[in-house]
Amino acid sequence: MFHFARAMLENPKDMTNVHLIYANVPYEDILLKEELDSLVAKYPGRFKVYYVLNQRRFIGI
Repeated sequence: MFHFARAMLENPKDMTNVHLIYANVPYEDILLKEELDSLVAKYPGRFKVYYVLNQRRFIGI
């Protein structure tokens, strides 16, 4: 999905808006998080990621 979204966003002729729902169990197992977040920053009006997690992130004591 990452490559598909990136190809659409980087194509100047394609004005598709992309909304990605990324479901995972723990926060730490999110693959390509930095890359996805960089696409959100680069294309703020066209790309959104919604992270849905099954476990809360452990902050510590």
